Amino acid sequence: MRRLIGGVVVLIGAITGCGTAEHAQDAGTGSGSSGAVTPRIPLPDGVMMLQRVKIPDPGVIAATPTAMTALIPAGWTSAGGVIATNGQCSEPYAVSWTATSADGASTMSIFPTEIWQTSNTGLASQCPSADYSSVREYLEARVQRDFEGAQILEFRERPDFAGTAKKLADDQRRMAEQAGIPWNVRAEGGEVHFAFTRNGVGMRGVMGVTGMFWLIENPNPFTGGMMTALTGAILGSFAATAPDGRLDLAMVEASRRSITPDPAWLKQLFALQERLGEIAVKGTRERAAMIVAGGAAATKANIESFQRASGLIGREGSGESYPGEAAGDRSQRLSIEAIRGVDSYHDPVSNSTVQLDHTYGNAWRVNNQDAYILTKDPTFNPGQYGIQATQMKVIP
Repeated sequence: MRRLIGGVVVLIGAITGCGTAEHAQDAGTGSGSSGAVTPRIPLPDGVMMLQRVKIPDPGVIAATPTAMTALIPAGWTSAGGVIATNGQCSEPYAVSWTATSADGASTMSIFPTEIWQTSNTGLASQCPSADYSSVREYLEARVQRDFEGAQILEFRERPDFAGTAKKLADDQRRMAEQAGIPWNVRAEGGEVHFAFTRNGVGMRGVMGVTGMFWLIENPNPFTGGMMTALTGAILGSFAATAPDGRLDLAMVEASRRSITPDPAWLKQLFALQERLGEIAVKGTRERAAMIVAGGAAATKANIESFQRASGLIGREGSGESYPGEAAGDRSQRLSIEAIRGVDSYHDPVSNSTVQLDHTYGNAWRVNNQDAYILTKDPTFNPGQYGIQATQMKVIP
């Protein structure tokens, strides 16, 4: 099974709350707060201040202390991180991580990936048995499993979650056709909005995932029917919950899009996957090891792009371009930005790069904290709210 899904991709971020705060706390890898504090004067509607936190790896994949980083609302704390998995029907790691508001009422979480199989052939499988044949079926069942009595309010297709996974599915389907294997491979992205009650309080939630499905069908020579085997995998998931009326979907999207893998950690992940023999198809190892937050696949070929996104490649000059960036590198960076829904900004405080939600258009770096302010208002002045910050420029 690892060979089946091993070049497949593990998506870390699209949309969770899903009662995983307790799970993430149990992981024992709390990353805590970055030290950023909330503004002395509340910011106006449509303006958000996000602080950077680390999602740690306690040695599951690598000795590097940071697996990825995320931006969460100022004043929130986070806990959890990379955890080990067991069994043959799994990736070599999972992520169980939750960010929680200061009052404990709101959460955003990444929860571990899942893989399942179903077949009418009677063959035994090492994977859990389930017959979800779409992202919608999986999400509706998952919400009911994690939130007792939850009411599904709406399902939305999110093709942006599955952009890179669809390319991978197309590649696998073409290779199967060339080999004469009747293998239907597809990728989907979607999210559900739901309502539930927690401790007598009305709550709202959103949960989204990217999923891949592999279906094999062969004629049964004995019955005349079809023999089918379906494997499904959730490549990543991210969710949020809040009291009714307080679920800020714009903030959820901004945080989801900010999740960025640490390049040193990625290199260790690639090395482990190769040792395990998980990437068996020629060329796959250069295409995809994981998908980040419904965004671009992290590959060996584009690790440098993630180094830039992580702020690990220093910058000099005016900040209006990457010094020495080749045309091909720029094309790859812009492709990653488009898939993830972000813009790259020059951070004048650290003289590095940060990728932030593209829907705002105006971003500020807080001078004395590892935090950023996003707004659609070009006239916003952080000094009016007691914040020392420097406006940033988008890198074209």
